[in-house]
Amino acid sequence: MELIIAMTYGRALFDAAKDLDKIDEIKEEIDQIDKILKHQPQFMELLCTPAIPAVKKKGIIRNVFEGRVCDEVLSFMYILVDKSRFYHYHWIVKEYLRLMDEYRGEAYGKVYSAAPLSAEQIEKLEDEAGKLLHEKVKLKNKVDQSLLGGVKIMVDGKIIDATLRAKLEDLRRKLKTL
Repeated sequence: MELIIAMTYGRALFDAAKDLDKIDEIKEEIDQIDKILKHQPQFMELLCTPAIPAVKKKGIIRNVFEGRVCDEVLSFMYILVDKSRFYHYHWIVKEYLRLMDEYRGEAYGKVYSAAPLSAEQIEKLEDEAGKLLHEKVKLKNKVDQSLLGGVKIMVDGKIIDATLRAKLEDLRRKLKTL
C-alpha cells in the first residue's frame, strides 16, 4: 500500500513540477523538508496524529513553511494532511527523486571494491556502466573487504559483477564443461 501511495503522490507532484518548469526548485524544497522531518520525529508525529484536526495541522505547516517554500509545495503538504497521507512523505520524496532521475536519464548506484577507489577509477567505471546500461550513471564507492579483488556495481537493481570471485566461478564452470 505504501508503495502505491508513494508512486501516486510522487508522480502527481513530479508531473506538476514538470508542467510548471520547477523540477529542481521543488526537489530542493521537498528534500529539505524530508531532512527536517527525519531530524525532528516529533514534528512528523504531530503531522501524522489523527487526534489533531487537519485544520490545525495545516496551520502549523503554514506557520513553519509559508514564505520558505513555493506555493505548490505548501499546497502539496496540505493535500497530504487532508488525505491523511503525511506519514508517507519520505517515500513520496524518494519516488519524486526516482522519477526526476528517470526523466533526465540518470541512474545512481554503488561500486563495491576491496579498497577505496580513486575519483578517476570511479569516473571510468561510471562511463563503462553508463554505456552498458544506456544511462548516465553516478556511483558511490563502498569498501567491501570480503571481496578478493575487482569490483561489483549495483545500479537500479542491476548488478555488474567483475569481482575476482565471479571470474574464478566463471572459469570453474567453463572447466567443468570440458
